[in-house]
Amino acid sequence: MKNNKGITLVEILGALAILGIIVVVIMSVFSNGANSSERTTSRQQLQQESNLIIEQIRSIYLKNEKKNSVPTEFKIKVKGSKLVYLDTNNANEKIISSGYEYTLINGDVNKEILFNRTKATPFHLKISENNQEFNVKTTFSKLK
Repeated sequence: MKNNKGITLVEILGALAILGIIVVVIMSVFSNGANSSERTTSRQQLQQESNLIIEQIRSIYLKNEKKNSVPTEFKIKVKGSKLVYLDTNNANEKIISSGYEYTLINGDVNKEILFNRTKATPFHLKISENNQEFNVKTTFSKLK
């Protein structure tokens, strides 16, 4: 009689092949999950930065223009990787946001938008980073 106890080499190789396939599938799922999480986090950061930009522009826009110290018009301009506020004579400059790529869609070739506090001003901003982008489209206006 033969001794049939033990595992043959073919059985071991078959088990290793099946185990390898299972490990590859599991690693693929984890890798896709991690990439998806990273993209979602990046998009959320862009959205939060866009909300902050809109809020800062809104606070500038809503300043009371009846005071002599507040001009009726101001500009928002892209300067490299910065989005800045400028008064009409370009004397006062304030950085609104930095560290991203900004595109003012309805701006002119100088990458700026002129806001008039007495009129409705459309605003369309594209903010991007690491192959992710977020678009904001709104209009600034005051109730009379």
